[in-house]
Amino acid sequence: MSNLPLQGKHVLITRGGDRGEKFCVDIATAGGIPYMVPLIDFRPHDDINAAAFIHQLPEYDWIIFTSKNGVDYFFTHIRHVVDIAHLKNSAVRFAVVGEKTKEALDRYNLDSRFMPSVYTAEDFAREYFTQDVQAKKVLIPKGNLASKTIAESFRAHGIVAHEWIVYDTYYPKKETSKLVDLLKDDRLHVAAFTSPSTFNHFMEIVKKHRLQEHAKKLLIATIGTVTKRTVEQEGYEVHICPNKFTIDSMFTEICQYFTELERNE
Repeated sequence: MSNLPLQGKHVLITRGGDRGEKFCVDIATAGGIPYMVPLIDFRPHDDINAAAFIHQLPEYDWIIFTSKNGVDYFFTHIRHVVDIAHLKNSAVRFAVVGEKTKEALDRYNLDSRFMPSVYTAEDFAREYFTQDVQAKKVLIPKGNLASKTIAESFRAHGIVAHEWIVYDTYYPKKETSKLVDLLKDDRLHVAAFTSPSTFNHFMEIVKKHRLQEHAKKLLIATIGTVTKRTVEQEGYEVHICPNKFTIDSMFTEICQYFTELERNE
């Protein structure tokens, strides 16, 4: 048995940026051949209500972040207007959905007072209201494609919930031809999807170029139950979906999958 669990395995990485680069390094270290084709990117969103949200910040009982990007773009929007130290010393409390979101908030020296045991909006909405907490008004900085689950759960409890779109998620098309070639050549063994958007953009390419037969040959790894459900609704099987919704956990599970496969051969 090889000491490198991904020896000779070609892995599609659909996330760009620092996280995508790290994923590539991890794959290569495990003996795999990574192909980074970003199928998702982000940019600031110009919300006409931004000034009003910023003005009301001291009035919110909780500010709830559903993603690392939500944290970073929130502070991008407020940095020239609000003193973070003043925000830290205010009565506002912060909540996050997941570990990476918490780490992002930590970098601004702000503590998260609540994080669900499972990193989904549904689990946040369920677990938050089992705590001994009170709120009259909350703010949810989020992306344009994020669900309304958390906001609706607060509203169902009679709590004012404002959703501030601080960033847009979009499909960067510049490397489409690279992905088409990889699929046509059947070069890939694994495709790793970090969000529903990455898979949806992948399927746009697959359908446009009639590559369904090639895509069906792939081993599919996903992060999160929502991404897994999105893949399955298209009729594809999800082979790997870690319980912990992080790229690091997905990498570990991909390695374990091939280790077990080799052991059983």
